[in-house]
Amino acid sequence: MRKQSLELRHMRAIVMLAEELSYTKVARRLGISQPAVTRTIQDAEERLGRKLFERTRANVSLTDAGRKYVPEAKLALEHEERASYSAKAVAQNVEAILNIGRSQYIDPLLSDALLSVDLPFYPQLEVQLHSAFAPELAHDVLSGRLDLALITHPDFNPRLTTTKLMESPLHLLMSEDDPLAAEEHPKVEDLSGKRWIVFDRRTHPALYDILFDHAHASHVEPRGLHHVMSAEEAGHLVHKNGGVAFLTKAGAMRVAHGGLITRDLDEPDLCLDVHMAARADNKSKLVSEFVRTYVKLLKTVLCPPQMTLPIPALGSGHTR
Repeated sequence: MRKQSLELRHMRAIVMLAEELSYTKVARRLGISQPAVTRTIQDAEERLGRKLFERTRANVSLTDAGRKYVPEAKLALEHEERASYSAKAVAQNVEAILNIGRSQYIDPLLSDALLSVDLPFYPQLEVQLHSAFAPELAHDVLSGRLDLALITHPDFNPRLTTTKLMESPLHLLMSEDDPLAAEEHPKVEDLSGKRWIVFDRRTHPALYDILFDHAHASHVEPRGLHHVMSAEEAGHLVHKNGGVAFLTKAGAMRVAHGGLITRDLDEPDLCLDVHMAARADNKSKLVSEFVRTYVKLLKTVLCPPQMTLPIPALGSGHTR
Protein backbone atom coordinates (compact mmCIF):
# COMPACT_ATOMS: atom_id res chain seq x y z
CA MET A 1 0.00 0.00 0.00
CA ARG A 2 1.36 3.37 -1.01
CA LYS A 3 2.09 5.57 2.01
CA GLN A 4 0.46 9.01 2.15
CA SER A 5 2.53 12.14 2.60
CA LEU A 6 2.11 14.22 5.71
CA GLU A 7 0.12 17.43 5.85
CA LEU A 8 1.24 20.65 7.54
CA ARG A 9 -1.04 19.93 10.50
CA HIS A 10 0.86 16.70 11.08
CA MET A 11 4.22 18.45 10.93
CA ARG A 12 3.15 21.21 13.33
CA ALA A 13 1.92 18.67 15.87
CA ILE A 14 5.11 16.60 15.56
CA VAL A 15 7.40 19.62 15.97
CA MET A 16 5.43 20.92 18.96
CA LEU A 17 5.42 17.51 20.64
CA ALA A 18 9.18 17.25 20.11
CA GLU A 19 9.56 20.65 21.83
CA GLU A 20 7.10 20.08 24.68
CA LEU A 21 7.21 16.28 25.15
CA SER A 22 3.69 16.70 26.50
CA TYR A 23 0.43 15.97 24.67
CA THR A 24 -1.40 18.26 27.09
CA LYS A 25 0.82 21.25 26.32
CA VAL A 26 0.59 20.65 22.56
CA ALA A 27 -3.20 20.48 22.80
CA ARG A 28 -3.19 23.82 24.65
CA ARG A 29 -0.94 25.43 22.04
CA LEU A 30 -3.05 24.16 19.14
CA GLY A 31 -6.38 24.87 20.82
CA ILE A 32 -7.64 21.32 20.39
CA SER A 33 -8.28 18.35 22.67
CA GLN A 34 -5.54 15.99 23.82
CA PRO A 35 -7.20 12.99 22.08
CA ALA A 36 -7.15 15.01 18.85
CA VAL A 37 -3.38 15.52 19.23
CA THR A 38 -2.94 11.80 19.86
CA ARG A 39 -4.94 10.95 16.72
CA THR A 40 -2.90 13.41 14.65
CA ILE A 41 0.42 11.90 15.80
CA GLN A 42 -0.84 8.35 15.27
CA ASP A 43 -2.08 9.24 11.79
CA ALA A 44 1.30 10.77 10.96
CA GLU A 45 3.16 7.68 12.16
CA GLU A 46 0.86 5.42 10.15
CA ARG A 47 1.44 7.48 7.01
CA LEU A 48 5.20 7.39 7.54
CA GLY A 49 5.27 3.76 8.57
CA ARG A 50 7.58 4.74 11.43
CA LYS A 51 7.20 5.44 15.15
CA LEU A 52 8.35 8.97 15.92
CA PHE A 53 7.59 8.99 19.64
CA GLU A 54 7.71 6.55 22.51
CA ARG A 55 4.96 7.21 25.05
CA THR A 56 4.78 5.78 28.55
CA ARG A 57 2.63 6.73 31.52
CA ALA A 58 5.49 8.86 32.84
CA ASN A 59 6.95 10.58 29.78
CA VAL A 60 7.19 11.10 26.02
CA SER A 61 10.45 10.73 24.08
CA LEU A 62 11.61 10.83 20.49
CA THR A 63 12.64 7.65 18.69
CA ASP A 64 15.69 7.60 16.41
CA ALA A 65 13.34 8.10 13.45
CA GLY A 66 11.73 11.04 15.25
CA ARG A 67 15.09 12.70 15.88
CA LYS A 68 15.84 12.47 12.17
CA TYR A 69 12.41 13.65 11.08
CA VAL A 70 11.87 16.69 13.32
CA PRO A 71 14.65 18.96 11.91
CA GLU A 72 13.37 18.36 8.38
CA ALA A 73 9.79 19.06 9.47
CA LYS A 74 10.92 22.34 11.04
CA LEU A 75 12.61 23.31 7.78
CA ALA A 76 9.48 22.47 5.77
CA LEU A 77 7.32 24.59 8.07
CA GLU A 78 9.77 27.51 7.82
CA HIS A 79 9.64 27.35 4.02
CA GLU A 80 5.83 27.28 4.07
CA GLU A 81 5.66 30.29 6.38
CA ARG A 82 8.23 32.16 4.29
CA ALA A 83 6.22 31.52 1.11
CA SER A 84 3.05 32.84 2.77
CA TYR A 85 4.73 36.01 4.00
CA SER A 86 6.39 36.61 0.62
CA ALA A 87 3.03 36.35 -1.12
CA LYS A 88 1.44 38.77 1.36
CA ALA A 89 4.32 41.23 0.90
CA VAL A 90 3.82 41.32 -2.87
CA ALA A 91 0.05 41.66 -2.51
CA GLN A 92 0.37 44.55 -0.08
CA ASN A 93 3.21 46.28 -1.96
CA VAL A 94 5.34 46.60 1.20
CA GLU A 95 8.77 46.79 -0.41
CA ALA A 96 9.54 49.88 1.70
CA ILE A 97 8.87 48.17 5.05
CA LEU A 98 11.49 46.32 7.09
CA ASN A 99 10.32 44.10 9.92
CA ILE A 100 13.05 43.90 12.53
CA GLY A 101 12.96 41.86 15.71
CA ARG A 102 14.81 42.40 18.93
CA SER A 103 14.89 41.10 22.45
CA GLN A 104 13.46 43.42 25.07
CA TYR A 105 16.69 42.87 27.03
CA ILE A 106 19.10 44.47 24.57
CA ASP A 107 20.59 47.90 25.17
CA PRO A 108 17.90 50.52 24.30
CA LEU A 109 20.51 52.41 22.27
CA LEU A 110 20.50 49.59 19.73
CA SER A 111 16.72 49.82 19.30
CA ASP A 112 16.82 53.60 19.08
CA ALA A 113 19.44 53.38 16.35
CA LEU A 114 17.20 51.10 14.29
CA LEU A 115 14.63 53.86 14.09
CA SER A 116 17.25 56.47 13.21
CA VAL A 117 18.61 54.88 10.02
CA ASP A 118 18.16 57.13 6.98
CA LEU A 119 18.49 55.55 3.52
CA PRO A 120 18.49 58.12 0.66
CA PHE A 121 17.43 55.50 -1.92
CA TYR A 122 14.50 54.44 0.27
CA PRO A 123 12.99 57.72 1.50
CA GLN A 124 9.66 56.08 2.40
CA LEU A 125 11.22 53.25 4.36
CA GLU A 126 9.28 52.25 7.46
CA VAL A 127 10.94 50.16 10.17
CA GLN A 128 8.57 48.04 12.23
CA LEU A 129 9.97 46.59 15.47
CA HIS A 130 8.87 43.32 17.04
CA SER A 131 9.88 42.00 20.48
CA ALA A 132 10.42 38.28 21.12
CA PHE A 133 12.73 35.84 22.85
CA ALA A 134 15.98 34.81 21.13
CA PRO A 135 14.82 31.38 19.79
CA GLU A 136 11.61 32.93 18.43
CA LEU A 137 13.57 35.70 16.70
CA ALA A 138 15.76 33.18 14.87
CA HIS A 139 12.70 31.21 13.76
CA ASP A 140 10.91 34.34 12.57
CA VAL A 141 13.91 35.44 10.49
CA LEU A 142 14.14 31.99 8.88
CA SER A 143 10.40 31.83 8.18
CA GLY A 144 10.30 35.30 6.61
CA ARG A 145 8.25 37.04 9.29
CA LEU A 146 11.26 39.22 10.04
CA ASP A 147 13.82 40.66 7.63
CA LEU A 148 16.41 41.15 10.37
CA ALA A 149 16.74 40.63 14.09
CA LEU A 150 18.98 41.74 16.92
CA ILE A 151 19.59 38.51 18.80
CA THR A 152 21.55 38.15 22.02
CA HIS A 153 23.72 35.08 22.30
CA PRO A 154 22.28 33.31 19.22
CA ASP A 155 22.67 29.57 18.72
CA PHE A 156 24.68 28.51 15.69
CA ASN A 157 22.53 27.98 12.59
CA PRO A 158 24.09 27.58 9.13
CA ARG A 159 21.01 29.14 7.56
CA LEU A 160 21.56 32.41 9.44
CA THR A 161 24.20 35.03 8.78
CA THR A 162 25.02 36.89 11.98
CA THR A 163 27.21 39.92 12.52
CA LYS A 164 28.44 40.72 16.01
CA LEU A 165 27.60 44.25 17.07
CA MET A 166 28.57 44.54 20.71
CA GLU A 167 29.37 42.54 23.82
CA SER A 168 28.83 43.31 27.47
CA PRO A 169 29.08 41.29 30.69
CA LEU A 170 26.10 40.18 32.72
CA HIS A 171 25.55 42.45 35.71
CA LEU A 172 24.72 41.53 39.27
CA LEU A 173 22.20 43.56 41.23
CA MET A 174 22.53 43.45 45.03
CA SER A 175 22.01 45.45 48.19
CA GLU A 176 24.73 48.02 48.84
CA ASP A 177 25.32 46.46 52.28
CA ASP A 178 25.81 42.96 50.83
CA PRO A 179 29.41 41.78 51.57
CA LEU A 180 29.70 40.98 47.85
CA ALA A 181 29.45 44.71 47.10
CA ALA A 182 33.08 45.06 48.15
CA GLU A 183 34.06 43.02 45.07
CA GLU A 184 34.37 45.19 41.96
CA HIS A 185 34.21 42.22 39.59
CA PRO A 186 32.69 39.18 41.35
CA LYS A 187 32.74 35.71 39.81
CA VAL A 188 30.18 32.90 39.92
CA GLU A 189 32.30 31.17 42.58
CA ASP A 190 31.60 34.13 44.89
CA LEU A 191 27.85 33.53 44.70
CA SER A 192 27.60 30.13 46.37
CA GLY A 193 25.09 30.01 49.18
CA LYS A 194 23.29 33.17 48.03
CA ARG A 195 19.74 33.49 46.80
CA TRP A 196 19.79 33.80 42.99
CA ILE A 197 17.31 35.81 40.92
CA VAL A 198 17.76 34.85 37.28
CA PHE A 199 16.14 35.56 33.93
CA ASP A 200 13.58 33.03 32.76
CA ARG A 201 15.16 30.34 30.58
CA ARG A 202 12.83 31.22 27.68
CA THR A 203 14.55 34.57 27.28
CA HIS A 204 18.04 33.12 26.63
CA PRO A 205 18.09 29.30 26.73
CA ALA A 206 21.75 28.98 25.73
CA LEU A 207 23.00 31.60 28.19
CA TYR A 208 20.82 30.17 30.97
CA ASP A 209 22.27 26.70 30.42
CA ILE A 210 25.84 28.03 30.31
CA LEU A 211 25.27 29.82 33.64
CA PHE A 212 24.04 26.72 35.44
CA ASP A 213 26.55 24.40 33.75
CA HIS A 214 29.29 26.74 34.96
CA ALA A 215 27.85 26.78 38.46
CA HIS A 216 27.62 22.98 38.53
CA ALA A 217 31.18 22.55 37.27
CA SER A 218 32.41 24.96 39.95
CA HIS A 219 30.35 23.22 42.68
CA VAL A 220 28.41 26.41 43.29
CA GLU A 221 24.94 25.97 44.80
CA PRO A 222 22.47 28.85 45.21
CA ARG A 223 20.57 28.91 48.50
CA GLY A 224 17.34 29.69 46.69
CA LEU A 225 16.23 30.41 43.14
CA HIS A 226 13.72 32.88 41.65
CA HIS A 227 12.96 33.39 37.95
CA VAL A 228 11.90 36.79 36.60
CA MET A 229 10.96 38.42 33.32
CA SER A 230 11.98 42.00 34.07
CA ALA A 231 14.60 44.03 35.90
CA GLU A 232 11.85 45.63 37.98
CA GLU A 233 10.78 42.22 39.30
CA ALA A 234 14.39 41.43 40.14
CA GLY A 235 14.86 44.75 41.94
CA HIS A 236 11.75 44.15 44.04
CA LEU A 237 12.95 40.69 45.07
CA VAL A 238 16.42 41.95 46.01
CA HIS A 239 14.81 44.69 48.11
CA LYS A 240 12.45 42.21 49.73
CA ASN A 241 14.59 39.12 50.26
CA GLY A 242 18.19 40.03 49.45
CA GLY A 243 20.32 37.88 47.19
CA VAL A 244 21.77 38.69 43.78
CA ALA A 245 20.01 39.21 40.46
CA PHE A 246 21.55 38.45 37.06
CA LEU A 247 20.64 41.27 34.65
CA THR A 248 21.73 43.07 31.52
CA LYS A 249 23.63 46.30 31.99
CA ALA A 250 20.64 48.38 30.88
CA GLY A 251 18.28 46.53 33.21
CA ALA A 252 20.64 46.69 36.17
CA MET A 253 21.30 50.41 35.77
CA ARG A 254 17.57 51.06 35.52
CA VAL A 255 16.82 49.61 38.96
CA ALA A 256 20.13 50.23 40.80
CA HIS A 257 18.88 52.87 43.23
CA GLY A 258 17.33 53.09 46.68
CA GLY A 259 20.06 51.03 48.31
CA LEU A 260 20.74 48.71 45.37
CA ILE A 261 24.01 48.67 43.41
CA THR A 262 25.29 46.79 40.39
CA ARG A 263 28.57 44.97 39.67
CA ASP A 264 29.99 43.39 36.49
CA LEU A 265 30.05 39.59 36.56
CA ASP A 266 33.64 38.63 35.70
CA GLU A 267 32.90 35.59 33.53
CA PRO A 268 33.92 35.82 29.84
CA ASP A 269 31.65 32.90 28.92
CA LEU A 270 28.64 34.70 30.35
CA CYS A 271 28.72 37.83 28.24
CA LEU A 272 25.73 39.12 26.29
CA ASP A 273 26.88 39.39 22.70
CA VAL A 274 24.37 41.05 20.38
CA HIS A 275 24.28 40.03 16.72
CA MET A 276 22.39 41.29 13.70
CA ALA A 277 20.89 38.22 12.03
CA ALA A 278 19.45 37.63 8.58
CA ARG A 279 18.76 34.58 6.44
CA ALA A 280 21.95 33.43 4.78
CA ASP A 281 20.16 33.34 1.41
CA ASN A 282 18.74 36.85 1.73
CA LYS A 283 20.01 38.85 -1.29
CA SER A 284 17.90 41.95 -0.68
CA LYS A 285 19.73 45.18 -1.52
CA LEU A 286 17.50 47.02 0.94
CA VAL A 287 18.53 44.69 3.77
CA SER A 288 22.23 44.97 2.92
CA GLU A 289 22.09 48.77 2.66
CA PHE A 290 20.20 49.01 5.93
CA VAL A 291 22.75 46.87 7.78
CA ARG A 292 25.72 48.86 6.41
CA THR A 293 24.11 52.17 7.38
CA TYR A 294 23.06 50.87 10.78
CA VAL A 295 26.59 49.72 11.60
CA LYS A 296 28.01 53.13 10.64
CA LEU A 297 25.41 54.81 12.84
CA LEU A 298 26.31 52.59 15.79
CA LYS A 299 29.90 53.80 15.62
CA THR A 300 28.67 57.25 16.56
CA VAL A 301 26.46 56.17 19.48
CA LEU A 302 28.50 53.41 21.10
CA CYS A 303 31.96 53.70 22.57
CA PRO A 304 34.57 52.03 20.29
CA PRO A 305 35.74 49.52 22.97
CA GLN A 306 32.24 48.03 23.03
CA MET A 307 32.27 47.31 19.33
CA THR A 308 33.90 44.69 17.18
CA LEU A 309 34.62 46.82 14.11
CA PRO A 310 34.88 47.16 11.22
CA ILE A 311 31.83 45.01 10.50
CA PRO A 312 31.54 43.56 6.98
CA ALA A 313 28.46 43.95 4.84
CA LEU A 314 25.72 41.40 5.46
CA GLY A 315 26.36 38.26 3.46
CA SER A 316 30.14 38.63 3.54
CA GLY A 317 30.38 38.35 7.34
CA HIS A 318 30.83 35.26 9.43
CA THR A 319 28.04 32.90 10.34
CA ARG A 320 27.39 31.46 13.72
